[in-house]
Amino acid sequence: MTRPPTALTAGAVTLAVVALGCFTLPLVSPHDPYRPDPMNAMLPPSPLHWLGTDQLGRDLLTRTAAAGRTSLLFALAVTTVTTAIGTVTGAIAGLAGGWPDRVLRQISIIALALPGLTLALVLSGELPSGHTTLFIALVPLGWVSCASVVRTVVRQTAITGYVLASRTMGASTLQLLRHDIAPHALGPACTVATADFARALIAATSLSFLGIGLPPPHIDWGGMINEATPHLIASPRLAIAPSIAIALTSLSIMLITDALRERTPNHKPP
Repeated sequence: MTRPPTALTAGAVTLAVVALGCFTLPLVSPHDPYRPDPMNAMLPPSPLHWLGTDQLGRDLLTRTAAAGRTSLLFALAVTTVTTAIGTVTGAIAGLAGGWPDRVLRQISIIALALPGLTLALVLSGELPSGHTTLFIALVPLGWVSCASVVRTVVRQTAITGYVLASRTMGASTLQLLRHDIAPHALGPACTVATADFARALIAATSLSFLGIGLPPPHIDWGGMINEATPHLIASPRLAIAPSIAIALTSLSIMLITDALRERTPNHKPP
């Protein structure tokens, strides 16, 4: 059963609205998302502060948007690096075969056996808080899923008639990858990258919630929820705002990923 195209549209529109709000609202809002204003702390929602203010008097809507900008950019950076590493590694392993392919398989087995978030938590706990630490914690195993998918597609494509003909005509490995194999691997790689973006976002948010994130005054969605924890009973809206933003972003990415997966042909190892 094919998912209606409206799912892809709904996911793309929702993600676009969230991203647009995160990147534009802090620029046009009269409120500084980082400067405390103790005289206006814990104000309820009003025409001046649509979501009210937090425990330090900062506008909650503007702060949620600024935190979202940080979270989205970081998840995008992690996904870009893991997708690049995974695509190159998977292509080499799939086309070369032999020991590169065996090494990738063993790494994939190890990555599946290890609890990724726990490993990231351990690595983060040994290093000072900050984006560099989160980056180091999330990248080492983040590329494996993309590499495994690309490897499978490349192996299947490499035995097709036109690739074998190109080999016979003297095409180099680089030419085969660029002209004959890359177009087939691009779709699956993009699908995996979309799912990896959601995983990177949730992982970074979770680590920030646990206190392993950006040092103050910088903030992301996980850090906002962490700050709001002591005030959950008195003012739950402090945690609800970033939680809804995370939920909307994750839902939109899930819709996009499912739609892309159904539009991408299934590739099985030869």
